[in-house]
Amino acid sequence: MELSSQDWKILQQLRERFLCGTSVQAPYWRSRRELELYHATLGQRIAWKWRAVLAELVEIGWSLPAGALVDVGCGSGIATEMVLEQFGWHHLTEIVLVDISPLALAFAAERLQERFGTLPIRRTTAVEIPPHATVVISHTLTELPLDAFERLAEQVMVAEAIIVVEPGTSHASRRVVALRERGRQQFSIVAPCPHQERCGMLQPSNARHWCHFHVSPPAEAFTERQWARFADALGIDVGDLPVSFLVLDKQWEAASRGQTRLIGAPDSSPVDVVIVTCSQEGVRQQLVRKADNPALYRLLRKHPPRWIA
Repeated sequence: MELSSQDWKILQQLRERFLCGTSVQAPYWRSRRELELYHATLGQRIAWKWRAVLAELVEIGWSLPAGALVDVGCGSGIATEMVLEQFGWHHLTEIVLVDISPLALAFAAERLQERFGTLPIRRTTAVEIPPHATVVISHTLTELPLDAFERLAEQVMVAEAIIVVEPGTSHASRRVVALRERGRQQFSIVAPCPHQERCGMLQPSNARHWCHFHVSPPAEAFTERQWARFADALGIDVGDLPVSFLVLDKQWEAASRGQTRLIGAPDSSPVDVVIVTCSQEGVRQQLVRKADNPALYRLLRKHPPRWIA
C-alpha cells in the first residue's frame, strides 16, 4: 500500500489515540480509510502476534472447536482473519463480529468475505455468545473501563474456548491474569501457563513482574521499505513484539505438566543472565551465571527458549 503524507498523519493520530490510555466508550473509527491504514500497518503487527500464538497452539495439538467464532471488539477483523487462516472455517457454524463501531463491523465483514469467500457472518454492537462458541479477544481488554471488563469477563464464561491476545504491557497482563483466574475453575488452561493453579504473578513478591512474552516478526519487517518508514514515522520498534495471551478450553486435556516457562526477555550481562520463570511452584526470578552453566548462559543470550529445564 502506497501511503501519502496525509495517510501517515492519520496513522500518527491513531497511534496517539491508542497510547492515550483512556477507556474507549464510543466508536473511535472516523472513516473507512482509517481502518484500511490500520489494517495494513498497526493491524499487521497484531497479526504477527496472532500467528505466533496460533502456531504454538498447533505445536501442542490444539485445534479450533466446531461451532461459532465470536470476535469481541473486532476492529478491522484481524484476529478472526488469523484464526481462519490457521484453522480454516468450514467447521464453523457462524462468525459473530462484535464492535461498538458500525464502520468497523462493515469493514471487517467485507474483508473476511474477500479473503475467505461466502461466510455466515453476523454483526452486532452487543456481546452475543452462542452455545459452544469460541471467543477471540484482541487488543481490547485494556480499552475497557473496569466495570465493562468485569462484565465481559463474566459473559465469556459461557464459551467453549477463549483466545486472548493483548499487548505485552503490565496493564494488559493484569487483565489477562484476572480473566485467567475467573476462568480456571471452568476451563482447562491451554497456554501459556504450565499449570492450572493460581497465577504466581498474584504473589505480592512478584508485583514488579508481569506475564508477557516476546515473539519474532517476519523477515519483511526488516527488509521492506514500508516498515522502515513506519518505524520512523510512528516511533515503533518493529523488531519487538511483546504479547500477553491466554487460551482456555473446556474440553482440553493437557498432555503434560511440571514444565517451566520463560517469562519476558532475559536480562543479560557479560557474566550472567537474570530470568523470570513460571512453573507449578510459582513465578521465580533466577540468576544464571556464565561460569556455573556456560551452555545455558549462551542459549539464554542468543536464542531464549520457550521452556527451560
